[in-house]
Amino acid sequence: MYTERFVLDKPYFQECFDESIQLGDHNKPKYFLLGLLITLGLFSIYGLEKHYVGNFLILLAVVECLAFYYRRPWWVARQMLSRASGSTVELNIDETQIEAKNPYKYYRLTWQNVDSIIETNKGLVLKSNQRMQYLSNHSISEDTRAFILSQAKK
Repeated sequence: MYTERFVLDKPYFQECFDESIQLGDHNKPKYFLLGLLITLGLFSIYGLEKHYVGNFLILLAVVECLAFYYRRPWWVARQMLSRASGSTVELNIDETQIEAKNPYKYYRLTWQNVDSIIETNKGLVLKSNQRMQYLSNHSISEDTRAFILSQAKK
C-alpha cells in the first residue's frame, strides 16, 4: 500500500537515538550501582586495607559514568560500523504489517504486535513488547505518517 525508501546514515542514526532514548529504560544513570561500587571501594581501601580492590571498584564506577555520558556517540559509532550503514532501506506498509528490508536485515512488525505509537518532534516510535522501532518524518511521506497514526486508533 505504501512504500518508502531511506538511507541509514549518520544523521538518521543520531536522530533515531535522540528521539527514542527518552522513551527507553536507559535514560538515567545507574545510581544504585554507582553508589554500591564507590561504597565497596572505600570500604576495601579503609576497612580492609585492600587498596588494589578498592581502586578497581572506584575505577569501575568512573567507567560506568563515562559509559553513560558517551552512550550516544558510542551507539552511533557502533551503528556506523555495522554492515547496514549506508544501505537503503525499503519500507513497505499495509493494513496488516510494517516490513523493512535492506540487503543485510529484514524486519517485520504486525499491527497486532504494536502496543503503542508515540509521536515525537521528528518522527514516530512504534513500541511493541519486544522493542521499539523509530521512523523519521524525513523518511516517510505525510500520507504514510497519517496511515500509521490511523492504525494506532484501531
